[in-house]
Amino acid sequence: MKKLLILLIPLSHASCNNQGSTVKDTSVQITQGRLIYSISGEGTTSGWDLEVVFDQNNVRINEEYALTAKKTYIYDKKQNEILGLIDDFKLNRRFKDCYFIYYTSEELIDLALSSNYGDTSITTTQEFKEILGYNCQKSIIKHGNQVEVEVWTTDKIKPGILYPWTPLTFENVALEYEIKILGKVDRRYVIKSISDQSISQKNFEHQVPDEYNLVVPVSVFSLDSMWAKDYEENHFKSFQYPTFQAGRNSVKKYIRDALKDILPGEKQTDITLEFVVSKEGKLIDIVIDYGRERNYTESVKTMLEEMPKWVPAKVKGEAVNSEVTIFI
Repeated sequence: MKKLLILLIPLSHASCNNQGSTVKDTSVQITQGRLIYSISGEGTTSGWDLEVVFDQNNVRINEEYALTAKKTYIYDKKQNEILGLIDDFKLNRRFKDCYFIYYTSEELIDLALSSNYGDTSITTTQEFKEILGYNCQKSIIKHGNQVEVEVWTTDKIKPGILYPWTPLTFENVALEYEIKILGKVDRRYVIKSISDQSISQKNFEHQVPDEYNLVVPVSVFSLDSMWAKDYEENHFKSFQYPTFQAGRNSVKKYIRDALKDILPGEKQTDITLEFVVSKEGKLIDIVIDYGRERNYTESVKTMLEEMPKWVPAKVKGEAVNSEVTIFI
């Protein structure tokens, strides 16, 4: 398991300009505080940072990118629930796409491991150096013959989270981390500052801005058996998917029955429905993909617009917008 956890790293081996630390005693373990790393490498631009704030029960990770794209992860250690708020771009970065997903730490690891470069080997060297007052030991991680990662780690800083492809994926936090793919530096992380200050609990609140939509897995409401077979009950306590009347099966029944009334039998397949369930339970931003059957798309859209009100998705009891995709 330890090898799998490490198979998701990037590190940094760069100059220590503009670095600083408020920690007075680096021999004492830090269980709350703030870490800030600079990020460089393939495809990055100046100003990319990774910020980590943590205490004994929570972690918040902020990644800042160019053009205001960013990711924020808020990790509840006790419940092993990670709220991922993603600011992304579509259509050549002309439009922002803001959405959120809940993960477990294991799910984040599985996502990072979905592209495997080969067997993982870890070599801990006897090389040491001081970084911001911390005595750091060098390790080399290899993934097959394609990927090599160099990390300088300390066991005195304990955020308590494994976060794929960052210094936080190592059992001990890396203050410098560099990953090379086929001999070329892909990503480099260098610690800029370390603080052991007290962290406000407001940093860890699971609050979702209005522009973010919960992504509902297609398996939840799809009628197509290929997608429906992957359905799993929501095991997270912090949020609920949107519902309709008596739950997901009532959604499926309503749509199945409605399609029978407006489409010939042979036309009731190969349809994709996409819409947002608003915080008020209304269906908005409806998109119908019905291939060549364009004569029926307006009828299907009208059917959705006339659906009774939904119960919106909720995070910590507060209504949020959610994106629903249904394959038929």
